[in-house]
Amino acid sequence: MTQISAPLKIQSSKYDGSFHYEYSGELIDEIVNTELGRIWKCHIKKNSVIRSYRGILEARADTTAYFFEQQWFNILIPERPIGRRQMTAYANVSTPSHLRREMSGGPYVLDWIDLDLDLIQLENGAVLIDDEDEFLEHQLSMRYPQWLIDASKSGLSKLLSLDFATHEFLSRHNAD
Repeated sequence: MTQISAPLKIQSSKYDGSFHYEYSGELIDEIVNTELGRIWKCHIKKNSVIRSYRGILEARADTTAYFFEQQWFNILIPERPIGRRQMTAYANVSTPSHLRREMSGGPYVLDWIDLDLDLIQLENGAVLIDDEDEFLEHQLSMRYPQWLIDASKSGLSKLLSLDFATHEFLSRHNAD
């Protein structure tokens, strides 16, 4: 693990390049895991402004986010259950994340492309797969190539195999 403390801009788009989300956080750790590869651990503060395709939102809780350089997903774990369904973890099926430094020397920027499918874990232990209809719709409207559809399904399968709500996926296979 490499302890870091650096401002971070997190931004996502859809496969067709359209805007999805943009928000600020803090890059707090870089983890190299033998199974999952490089992982950027970030902190998102409660009440942070989130620009979204739906408008302006605020983060409802302090959240630990894990972005993966070699995996087809990212994971967000709020410090306490949130929402009407009492969500304890949320994962986006996405392209692998990319971390870069802005040309102006500004904050780090973490980019990823949202691929519609989401995995939601509730406080009662239930795990829900969300937005399967959107995934099917975008396969046609955004012309997802077959390799992208296969990678998305593989990312979802990998997510379902992880115990991400307890962070056990990190401690099992660290390379240091």
